[in-house]
Amino acid sequence: MTRHPAGKFRRLFPREHIPAVLDSLLAAGVTLRKKTANDHENWISRRLYGRVIRIFPFRDGPLDIRLQPEIVETDLDEDKASGQIDFLVSCCLGAEVYFAIEAKRLRLRLTSGKLDAGNDDYVNEGMMRFITGQYAPLMNTGAMLGYVYDGDIQKARSGVAGYIEREAVALSLIGRFVRSSILPKKPIDETQHALRNRSFTIYHLFLAV
Repeated sequence: MTRHPAGKFRRLFPREHIPAVLDSLLAAGVTLRKKTANDHENWISRRLYGRVIRIFPFRDGPLDIRLQPEIVETDLDEDKASGQIDFLVSCCLGAEVYFAIEAKRLRLRLTSGKLDAGNDDYVNEGMMRFITGQYAPLMNTGAMLGYVYDGDIQKARSGVAGYIEREAVALSLIGRFVRSSILPKKPIDETQHALRNRSFTIYHLFLAV
């Protein structure tokens, strides 16, 4: 367990469940495809969700995955949510114990014909929300999911890695963007971050859509 900033103890999402979550996302993503050139990321996430819930350990438990739930503010008197995460995985340890996953579009061809790499949104509208505590404020792990619209995962990964390196200070980055050892034979990366009151690991997955 870890100590919450206010002094209360909270459980962490069990690390032993994380490989199954990440592996399920990769498996479900094999048949995931956009329907138009610039599908909204929420549409892609909805299709992914429909596939994931049919994969063990979500189909029969013990894990549960929710689509785009609100994140409750740490200030309980706030009248608004802290944000909305794309996927939230729970494991019967209480409402505040979860594994959060945020999805962003990468290498999207705009209607103007210009290619939008999507790296800025991925880092500043995705990763940064873990760093600031907007997402998963009591946890020490989370994941970023990149939907690669032109299918070039290698270029998407390289672009994200370079942008993360440039924003290393803002992201409180420890080390570099590297391949994760959590599933050694699978294409999963990770970054380590030194937050004010805890360390935080972000796993990175890229799906060609």
